[in-house]
Amino acid sequence: MKLRKRNRNHRGYLADAMFYWISILVSMNALMAVILHALGIVMSTWAGMAGLMVCAAVGWTVYVLHKRYLLQETNSFHASAFLGVSLLLFLSLYNPQQFTNMWFVFLLFPIFLSFFYDKVLLLVWGAVSYLLYALSLGLEHSNALSLDIFFHLTVAGASAICAWTCYCTLNRHMGESRRASEEYNREYAITLLNTLVPIVERKTQTSSKEIEQMSRLMKRMLREFPQEKITDWEIKLLSLLHYVSRIKWPDYVFETDEKLTMFEYQVIQEHCRFGREMFGEEPAFGRVVRALQDHHERYDGSGYPDKLKGNDVSLLPQILGIVECFLAMTTPRAYRETITLEEAFEEICSMAGTAYDERVVRAFATAVQIHSLTKVSNSSFKVG
Repeated sequence: MKLRKRNRNHRGYLADAMFYWISILVSMNALMAVILHALGIVMSTWAGMAGLMVCAAVGWTVYVLHKRYLLQETNSFHASAFLGVSLLLFLSLYNPQQFTNMWFVFLLFPIFLSFFYDKVLLLVWGAVSYLLYALSLGLEHSNALSLDIFFHLTVAGASAICAWTCYCTLNRHMGESRRASEEYNREYAITLLNTLVPIVERKTQTSSKEIEQMSRLMKRMLREFPQEKITDWEIKLLSLLHYVSRIKWPDYVFETDEKLTMFEYQVIQEHCRFGREMFGEEPAFGRVVRALQDHHERYDGSGYPDKLKGNDVSLLPQILGIVECFLAMTTPRAYRETITLEEAFEEICSMAGTAYDERVVRAFATAVQIHSLTKVSNSSFKVG
């Protein structure tokens, strides 16, 4: 399934580009110094030109190490920021051609960091940059109350304002872009799954009305857990995904009344992975994918595919599992007869504390509003 994805790697490109362009600029500076010296236009000292070449070599070394090792080994850009500050500090302290105001690079660095739209990264390493810049003023100026000091502090304040404004603007823009992308992906996913519904309906000989019934019953149960903040679109998508996941099952499964072989049973279990196959690791669909994957897990650890137990089975998969079980027992199937709503209700209530958390079963009882029978069915049912 082709989803519209945000460029999550842009920060990696930014971090890599920082070292690349620093190396390019220093190398160009060294090359120009050599050319101008050779032409007799600017007579630079050999020590200064050699110093520029050393700075270029250090820059390219840092770039290669960062690209080949650091970005591959860590997902944190704090290490990249530390490396960037260290490189800038080296260039500012070495400064072979004695450029004036070399320390101004530390006022530009926080503005560059703002493009990562990472607040912690900006605050931590921006503060380090301003501290180093302030220390440079202490080295160069003995009179702390001079107008020159006030000028530098004013420029530093302007840099901080620019960096924060850039971060807030970019963060707002990226937030809007992320929401638009997620909305597009939701609509695309729901549309795609809806196109598969008629195929599944014919293949499985089951009514697609189950999708709406499942959504309605899950919403009723979730009213008992307002703290979960499950959205309507997640319920709708989960119901659709569960129904369409049956497309992976062989046709004869929906017609035979014989006991499934071990291989056939493993094939049936694979429909739990359907969400992962459709959406991969897309964060916006994370709860839906996990719910489908775990909806056959049981509270006592007897479920599949991962034999989860107790609180390891989260709420939404248990709700889906109960609703699936209830609908499977009360709606027509080619391979068995239905039972009454009361019998199905009693069967699920008997699983409280074993297959399902008692809280979830109580929510189910509230949602369906069926009075319990005194007799509990001992029949086993094929859930599908």
